[in-house]
Amino acid sequence: MSLWEKWEREKLEKMGVKVERKSDVKILDTRPKPNIRKQSLIVILAALACCIMVLVGWILHERFGTRWSDFPIIRHLAGTIEQRIDEGRSFR
Repeated sequence: MSLWEKWEREKLEKMGVKVERKSDVKILDTRPKPNIRKQSLIVILAALACCIMVLVGWILHERFGTRWSDFPIIRHLAGTIEQRIDEGRSFR
């Protein structure tokens, strides 16, 4: 709404003419109520994911024992870390 339209509307209201107010603003609740089912499902899935990760870790420990460096992902991560350390030393 332009300022001119606002002035015209206020002028008509002062004269006693009933003017319909148009608003593009939608008023909604500020906070939606929490969905207990959804939140409990998230907690249960997170706990299940933790249990699965512990199980996977236990299986990997049984398979590789204390030789974690034999695992390909660990070998790759260790190589990447060593490479970054060497680059940092050569950068100085």
